[in-house]
Amino acid sequence: MRRWLSLGLVISLLATMVSIGLPVQAHAASIVSQGFKVNDSLGSGQVVSLEGDLLKLTTPENQPQLYGVVISQQDAAISLSNGTNQVQVVTSGPASVIVSDMNGEIKTGDQLTASPIIGVAMKATEAGKSLGVAQQDMSKLAASYQKQTVKAKDGSSKTVNVVIMSAVVNIHDYQPETPSTPAILLPLQAALSSGAGHQVSTTRVILAMSILVVSLIAIFVILYASASSSIRSVGRNPTAQSAIFLSLLQVVGIIAVISVIAFGMIMVIIRG
Repeated sequence: MRRWLSLGLVISLLATMVSIGLPVQAHAASIVSQGFKVNDSLGSGQVVSLEGDLLKLTTPENQPQLYGVVISQQDAAISLSNGTNQVQVVTSGPASVIVSDMNGEIKTGDQLTASPIIGVAMKATEAGKSLGVAQQDMSKLAASYQKQTVKAKDGSSKTVNVVIMSAVVNIHDYQPETPSTPAILLPLQAALSSGAGHQVSTTRVILAMSILVVSLIAIFVILYASASSSIRSVGRNPTAQSAIFLSLLQVVGIIAVISVIAFGMIMVIIRG
């Protein structure tokens, strides 16, 4: 009983010092962890969810139960545990987290959430459960990158970088601040989001729409010019049909090239 009273006094004292602005070492003041018994082997830096009374590695499916980050016993300044064969989980405070750039390169201040890679976090861009905030630019850790190949929702494979970086754990509901999408663009945004396998921002929808419109205008101009030229050529020289047919094939080839380039640019934009 004395042990738990002493622990309660320590925690209360730390909280009081922080609230009145007294200097406290970040490591000692923030890293308070809870011990849990688990069925599976969990490693430091992995993101976990709490399902009932059992800890499991976090996936998009159990993201709503996002609970914290696994750390080693010695990294916990205060360990709320009295058993053995347990893992320590930070639910609030600084921790080293395994992250990937599957949803874009992570920068200082970015929100983190669960990724399709089990137990690994990524940049949060959609509403959902947030693990906390990144404290480093991922690009500065490039020397420690490890490559991993994962499958996207559309079945395609994607190679991503995985690394351990510093973050402040703070489990909360995240709602990104995004500009409202004009009603006229909502159907297009829904279609592009479905094709990309994730929510496409309004800016990317507008950019993709602009490329589509420009390519359609270019195709129309080429077709109009080609048709007009062919009609005039036939009127002047009815025997030039073979040459006109060859010219039309060239036009069809140019249109095909324009279409492929436009489609490729749109896919890069919505998947980026």
